[in-house]
Amino acid sequence: MVLDIRNAAFADVEAVATIHVESWRAAYAGIFPERFLKDLSVQKRSIYWQQALRDGKPQLLVACEGPAVVGWIAFGPCRDSDKDGNWAEIEAVYVAPDAWGTGVGRRLTHSASDLLLGAGYSFLALWVLEQNFRARAFYERNGFNADDPSKKQIQIGGVSLTELRYHCALPGIETVSYPVIR
Repeated sequence: MVLDIRNAAFADVEAVATIHVESWRAAYAGIFPERFLKDLSVQKRSIYWQQALRDGKPQLLVACEGPAVVGWIAFGPCRDSDKDGNWAEIEAVYVAPDAWGTGVGRRLTHSASDLLLGAGYSFLALWVLEQNFRARAFYERNGFNADDPSKKQIQIGGVSLTELRYHCALPGIETVSYPVIR
């Protein structure tokens, strides 16, 4: 798979929102109620991502195979009050379900990490649902460790869930040289 990793543009918003919704439906089946997942809206996610791009927060990279967006990563300064200015955060990584296991998520994570390291960050944190074993395994394969005992309870879709914080030192993620981020 030949990928181009670049900064997201407004023209990418619908694809980003579609991947967001499709990934939630695939990854969280059995975790969130079926009705909640069915009611997820590409239109509402598009509005959110349009505003995020306008604000520049979080930073958003997309992975493209040819003209098609196949994944994205959102990241920026860490939002956790117990972390200082040396910490960055991956807010979300989503890959189209038909591209899972192809290296898209790894490439996005490496690209974001390279940018964050270049911006002067030393550490990287993220939150992941305790029940999302696939994502947890992905992060662990890519150099992240559980930040025991950092947990928090969240309410989404009428369900109470636990999120775990993972972390790594930069460049603790296996660094591989990839082509240009534009």
